[in-house]
Amino acid sequence: MRVRLPILLLSALFSLAAPGGALAAEQTLIFRSAPITVGPYEVVQGTQRVDSPQVDGYVVGMSADVVDADGNVVPNAHVMLHHVVFAKVLAPDYTCVTYRDYDGMAAPFPVQRFYAEGEEHARLQLPSGYGYPNSGQSIWGLLYMLMNHHDFTHTVYIRYTVRYVTGETLTPVKPIWLDVRNCRADPVFDVPGTGGPGSTYAQHYELRMPESGRIVAAGGHLHGGGLRLELSDETCGSMLFQSLPTWGGPMPMPMMHEPGPSHMSAFSTDAGIPIAAGDTLRLNAVYENSSPHVRVMGIMMAFLAPAVVVGCQPTPPLEVDLGQPGTPPHLVLPLLRKPSGPLARDVTGTSVGDYRYGSQRVSIRRGTTFTWRFVGAVRHDVTLANGPVGFSSPSLLRGHFSYRFIRPGVYKLFCSLHPTRMTQVVTVR
Repeated sequence: MRVRLPILLLSALFSLAAPGGALAAEQTLIFRSAPITVGPYEVVQGTQRVDSPQVDGYVVGMSADVVDADGNVVPNAHVMLHHVVFAKVLAPDYTCVTYRDYDGMAAPFPVQRFYAEGEEHARLQLPSGYGYPNSGQSIWGLLYMLMNHHDFTHTVYIRYTVRYVTGETLTPVKPIWLDVRNCRADPVFDVPGTGGPGSTYAQHYELRMPESGRIVAAGGHLHGGGLRLELSDETCGSMLFQSLPTWGGPMPMPMMHEPGPSHMSAFSTDAGIPIAAGDTLRLNAVYENSSPHVRVMGIMMAFLAPAVVVGCQPTPPLEVDLGQPGTPPHLVLPLLRKPSGPLARDVTGTSVGDYRYGSQRVSIRRGTTFTWRFVGAVRHDVTLANGPVGFSSPSLLRGHFSYRFIRPGVYKLFCSLHPTRMTQVVTVR
């Protein structure tokens, strides 16, 4: 059953709205998801319907935390909020017609993504006078990925705070989700890490704007090894904004994945960045490429206020929450369990059952195409922990994944969902 905290903190500013003299208010509403159980040293992914404001109004700010049953914030070192995404169900998304869930299945209805948060703990903060319109009849959904850094089960909740304006008319904004692997619940790609010192690797996404307007706020999401997110107007040849990572946050132990930034720079502006209809927006996610970085993302959430814009216009001054940008640390992710069993030599594949690889120690010749066959009742994947080239499989219940090993060396692999239970070493001769 869903749990809702009926907390209405009438903490903000009250004033008389112009139309009809009605009382206008900014309210701080606090909600809580249904309980989420995360097993020892495991990662849990899922979706659920969640509560939302029950009156018409505008979302002007939003944040989220992982909390326990008593409402205490659970730190990342215990249960990490890897990422959460809030969406309005049955509303069309700006950049995605068909959205696919964690199992790769197409959603039977549209979902409009309007807020997300990861390890950087991004907050939605629209400039004064702007708001994301919401109906009291709207249905909200939550997609989440949480990671348990302890050897015992945690039951936690996603507590989300919504700053909500009613009784007055704000300038409406539309959420634009820019993603180099768009329309997926797990929009990841791999950085091979074969470029040498100082090299970079980039993936991009382009959107031809169907309407004109002004981007009044935006922020980004990167993973370990990320250097920057670049938002540009290719039609006008102008760089609009760069979201830069801050490093040096708490490092949860054991290290179950490469830590991401502790902050990503974001901006807001009353004037808005002008974009004309037909302009091509380009999001470029740039990673360092001297070592592998797997299952990474490149996402920017922007908010557009539709308005008449003609031609190329200059970008106004931005109020940037910069953080302390720096270069990502070089980390080698260890295997948390030593693979065991007999050495399988010159084989071309193995099974992936529940919580084990059929062959945990493998030796093959360079150029071999190796296939993992998924046969369990739980989703698993194949992900590089460390080795010569970064690669990973989708998380699968059934089916198979193949990879051709063209670089010799020792590939230490694990299931990113069960990193302390499922490990494998493939030696390529």
